Amino acid sequence: MAPKSSTETVDAISASPPARQEVLLGHSESAWSHHSLLSLFVVFWGSNFVLAEVALREMAPISFSVARFIVGGGALIAVLYGQSTIQARRKGQAVPLFPRLERRDWPRLFLVAILGALLAPWLGIEGLGLTHGARASLWLALGPALSSGIGYLLKTERIGRTGFVGVALAGMGTFALAADGLLPGRTFWLGDLLLFVALACAVAELHLIKPLAQKYGATPMVTSRTVMGGVLYLLLASPALVGEAWGSLGLWTWIAILAGGAVGVGIGQWVKVRALDVLGPTRVVLYGNLVPLAALVVAWLALNTVPSVLEVLAGALIIAGSVLLQRLDPKHISDKAVLAPPTE
Repeated sequence: MAPKSSTETVDAISASPPARQEVLLGHSESAWSHHSLLSLFVVFWGSNFVLAEVALREMAPISFSVARFIVGGGALIAVLYGQSTIQARRKGQAVPLFPRLERRDWPRLFLVAILGALLAPWLGIEGLGLTHGARASLWLALGPALSSGIGYLLKTERIGRTGFVGVALAGMGTFALAADGLLPGRTFWLGDLLLFVALACAVAELHLIKPLAQKYGATPMVTSRTVMGGVLYLLLASPALVGEAWGSLGLWTWIAILAGGAVGVGIGQWVKVRALDVLGPTRVVLYGNLVPLAALVVAWLALNTVPSVLEVLAGALIIAGSVLLQRLDPKHISDKAVLAPPTE
């Protein structure tokens, strides 16, 4: 099937029923707000890597991760409560904080919680503890290529020739980054492996949570997944939390826990899931390509961390591959023309 041109897309909207026209045009008009929010959070996410690197000098990785996750969960609950209060005033009746899920949706939500709220943060912070913040952010840039690969296997996304070239470039960048971690004196291979698995869990979560977000709303679902996974994560990390010297932690470590948790982990996750309906999982993950640039600059200014030649080459290949895949592959772009109606 040949990709649709912009003219054909406009004609398709014009030929749609009035209700469908409103949905499609509404998505087009609301996309800019999602792009703006995601662009803003790129700076927060990039700084989060550097703040985490500083905090891990004083704390065990799992203790820091769980503490930040608890703060993020609290921020999400506050957002959900505020949203429910506003909806209750509009409707003139009480609105439940968490929607009642159908029985068939519980296994998916539980899997999402395990992948996104337990394995991804746990493996990611352990991997960061074995590398450094700027390098960890480079692995995040692999997200769009990995997302497209998962979408291709699940038959939720199509990839054309240009897209396959992009995936190949991203694969070469991954190989260069992995090879750099194996060089004598670097010893980043275990951290790289953990970061890659954490990224795979996070990307898979975005694909799995999208139907739930469409059905029940982004905020209730991302909060539910955070609460469920957070309880399991807290139980897993309880021995480390008890042994942590909380009173001796420095100011920047507390900033990393409180600000990084509330803004980066909590509100940031809500921003991503909320944008899934309009932008799609892979385009949301695409913003991860900008995070390494922010992290590299912040790490250079704050910690004087200078990236290696292979890290720069790997980042360039991964980002170039993602741009080819997301912006220049007409077959992939054409799949974004028809979108589901917004839930919020």
